[in-house]
Amino acid sequence: MFEPAPFDFGIIAMFALTMLFGLRVPRSIGGIVIILIVFMLFSMIGTSQSPASNYFNDTLRHIQITGLLVGVSIFIACFLYRHQDRAVNALMNGWLIAALIASTAGILGYFDALGPLSEQFTLHSRAKGTFKDPNVLAPFLVAPALYCVYHAATRSAAWCVINLVMLLVLVLGIFLSFSRGGWGHFALSGLVAATLWLVTVADQRFKTRLVGFTILAGIVLTLALFYLLAQEGVAELLAHRFKIQEYDSSGYGRFAGQFLTFLKVLEHPLGMGAHGFLPDWYEQPHNVYLFQFMIAGWAGGFTYLVIVISTLVRAFAFLRQPNRHTGIMVVLFASFLGVALEGIIVDSDHWRHFWVLLGAIWGLVAIHTPAPIRAKAVPVGVPLPHDPGPRLPVAGTARPSATAARSKEPAASPPHLRGTFG
Repeated sequence: MFEPAPFDFGIIAMFALTMLFGLRVPRSIGGIVIILIVFMLFSMIGTSQSPASNYFNDTLRHIQITGLLVGVSIFIACFLYRHQDRAVNALMNGWLIAALIASTAGILGYFDALGPLSEQFTLHSRAKGTFKDPNVLAPFLVAPALYCVYHAATRSAAWCVINLVMLLVLVLGIFLSFSRGGWGHFALSGLVAATLWLVTVADQRFKTRLVGFTILAGIVLTLALFYLLAQEGVAELLAHRFKIQEYDSSGYGRFAGQFLTFLKVLEHPLGMGAHGFLPDWYEQPHNVYLFQFMIAGWAGGFTYLVIVISTLVRAFAFLRQPNRHTGIMVVLFASFLGVALEGIIVDSDHWRHFWVLLGAIWGLVAIHTPAPIRAKAVPVGVPLPHDPGPRLPVAGTARPSATAARSKEPAASPPHLRGTFG
């Protein structure tokens, strides 16, 4: 609702503290870290080329926020690698709590249950919760909703009921946001997640619980949606949102802006900053990939594509070798895929959860990437297995006595040689 957000202060404080206690970048994610740094360099070059002098402060602020979010993704990856299961649980549970707060605020605001405060959590008769835009609230709730399904399939019956209630709150928040992109994101990510769980998880008990919970949740959610549609104004707004909106198809709409952005990108190979487009158009292009080409130039735009595609490819490769984090990776992969595709119709580069998903995926990759095997130095004086025996003394040196030789001879092979040479 305002920036800097509490998240920004919290993540900066965590980063500063963890740096004092040995946080480091694992070698296995060094490649993506370098790509992110290169992306920031191209973005800064593009910012310096901005022709919009009246918007220069806003352009500079945009690149600063981008730098912070790139740092967030790197930090999340390093933090998960350092603390592993504890960090993964903390991340997902914290995200779930935040999502429940945001969704509950949006639902209560939509039904005017908070009095004068209700307007703070709605926009144009749509639930926006603790966000500026309903179109950001809905995608933010997708990963926690999928996490509820996964959690229910891996816990007891009591937890199944609790997760059903939490899932109901999150899905109602997604629905009342009336975000078409959010609806499509949730449907696609849910379908991808369910398919991958059934394919990658070998535990038959998990699959049975997953199918049973999905059927139960489907019945409950259908009844809840029918109840909402009976409320005043809900059905009318739903029908209106399914129609083609004027800002989509008009001469000054979303797709016209994307076409103009494409032409501008061809004219500015080095980029033109985040607000270089505004003097010629009244808003941003509503396509995060074109937006990155516009901000960071051709090289920066392709670098952003590499970041997104390499993350999807690496996450999918991760799922081909099942381990204890396979279920969570399905949540992250399905959610990230939805955000990446939704970026075709919206500017998602400053969605904080996009960068959290990016960092979390690479954090799990780092956890399960085997460390390189390093050769261990053999201590001086230890005979190698092929050693034929005592060597003749060098001329001019005294031959040690038998007692002294026996005292220096090791009792057994060192631990790192046992079992290797017999």
